[in-house]
Amino acid sequence: MAVLSKAEVLVIIRRAYGPDLAQSIEPRLPDQIDPDNDADAELMATLGLTRDGLANAMGGEL
Repeated sequence: MAVLSKAEVLVIIRRAYGPDLAQSIEPRLPDQIDPDNDADAELMATLGLTRDGLANAMGGEL
C-alpha cells in the first residue's frame, strides 16, 4: 500500500464524507498517512475512517 499525503487523504474525505468532516479532522492528520502502519491506522480509526472506507471512497483499492 502506498503512503498517502495529507492532501490526498483530505481530497478523498471531502468527496466521500463532505467538506465539514475534512475540515474538522485536518489539524489532526499527519503530513503522510500509511494505512498499513498501525499508528496511522489507529489514528484513522479514532477519526472514524478505515482503510477499506477510504478505498471504497476512491472507487477501488488502496
